[in-house]
Amino acid sequence: MKKMFFAALAALVCFTGSAQAVEIFFSTSGIDPNAGSSLNLTEGGAGGSLFVWVNNDEATTIEGLSLDVTSDTAGVALATDHLIENPGGRWFGSTPGVLGDSPLVNDSNAFNFFGGFPQGLALHSEILIDPLAAGVTNIGFDIGNNGIAVGGQPPQSISFGSGSINVTAVPEPGTIAGLASIGMFGCGLVGRRRRR
Repeated sequence: MKKMFFAALAALVCFTGSAQAVEIFFSTSGIDPNAGSSLNLTEGGAGGSLFVWVNNDEATTIEGLSLDVTSDTAGVALATDHLIENPGGRWFGSTPGVLGDSPLVNDSNAFNFFGGFPQGLALHSEILIDPLAAGVTNIGFDIGNNGIAVGGQPPQSISFGSGSINVTAVPEPGTIAGLASIGMFGCGLVGRRRRR
């Protein structure tokens, strides 16, 4: 009976030990993966960047990573470029995917044939974003057409992070002038009180 119990336990350990988990998530920093996943932009202003990070909990190399970057609200932001990190060193045969509005990136592919994306945390890519109009769009990931392979097999667990792009409206010139005149009127009242 004891032998059967230990055999079952060993089988369970072997099975759970072979579970390959990959975590893919956004950060607003290419240096700090924990910088947050909400990108704040201003309508008509400069663009910004979202960074895609990958955490592989196995020593086995990620050999293929095909991703779609999704956006649930069209017309808020546009991906203008997708730069895969170290495309000739870590990733071989990399393509940035088709850029759009919703999704932001469609079928980005990164293939690794030489064992350069091993266990641990690493930067995958940078997505350059331009603001289009005021609003919020929630962003996420889907698996692209070519799938994901760790050690030649699909990972048993994939965790996708999410984030948002928030585009703030610029106040109308009339609103700015109105606020400025209210501020000047307030300053005038303060100056008048001081004179008395």
